[in-house]
Amino acid sequence: MGNFKLECKTCLFAARDSYSAICSECVKGNGYLNCYVPSPKVEVPTDHDQIDLESINKLGRDGITLPPDQQAKADYGKAKLSLVPRRIIWNIAAVREFGTEKYKDPDNWRRVEPERYRDAAYRHFLAYLDDPKSVDEESGLPHLWHLACNIAFLCEMEDPGWVN
Repeated sequence: MGNFKLECKTCLFAARDSYSAICSECVKGNGYLNCYVPSPKVEVPTDHDQIDLESINKLGRDGITLPPDQQAKADYGKAKLSLVPRRIIWNIAAVREFGTEKYKDPDNWRRVEPERYRDAAYRHFLAYLDDPKSVDEESGLPHLWHLACNIAFLCEMEDPGWVN
C-alpha cells in the first residue's frame, strides 16, 4: 500500500490540506473509494487494488491505531456536531418558522436563486453592523438571526453535491 497521510475526517483519505476539511468526494456523497484527490504533500494510491480496507478501518489519522472504544462505536472522523453552538440552531429555526408561515411552504427557500440570499444576507449584515441589537421590521426577529439563516441557505445551496 502506498504511503499517504490520512486527512479527510469523513473517509480518512488525504484529499484536503486541513484535517478539519471533508474531501470533495465525500462532500458529493461518493464515499471513500472515490476519494483520491492528490495533494502536494501526499502520495495517494492510484488504483483500488493497492488499498487494504481492513488496514484503513483500523487506522486513525497519520496511521495511528484507533482506540479500542472505536470497536464498540466506530465514529472516528465523523463530524462532532456537539461542537456547534446550539443557539444558532434555535435562531435559524425561529426565522424558518416565520418564513414558513409567510410563504406557506417549508421548502420555498429552495426555489430562490443564491444571489438573492447573498443580497439578503448582506442587507441583514449591514443592519446588524449599524445596530447589533436591531430587529427586522417585518418579522420582529434580530437581523443577526436572519443573516445566519441566509448563510445557512447559501451553505446548503452552494454545496457541490446540492441539487435544486
